[in-house]
Amino acid sequence: MSRQEINMPRMGAAMKEGELLNWIIKVGDHVDKGEGICEIQAEKMAAEIESIYSGTLVEIVAEVGETYEVGSVLAYIEED
Repeated sequence: MSRQEINMPRMGAAMKEGELLNWIIKVGDHVDKGEGICEIQAEKMAAEIESIYSGTLVEIVAEVGETYEVGSVLAYIEED
C-alpha cells in the first residue's frame, strides 16, 4: 500500500486556484478510482473531483470554504 496525494486540479488554462465547497467522503471511507471525493468551485464553475486512486481516505488537510492554489494537497488516500 502507498499513500497518495489528492491535489487541487487545474480545470482550465487560466485557473490558478479553487475553493473547496464540500467533501463527499470522510476519513475512513473507501473510494474507488473515478468516484467523487469532493466538490470545488473555480472560474465561476463548480465541479466534482474524482479520485484517481482506489483506497481509503486517511487524512483531509484542506478545509471547506477555503481557497487553494492548483497543485495544493487536499487529502491523502492509502491505496489498496
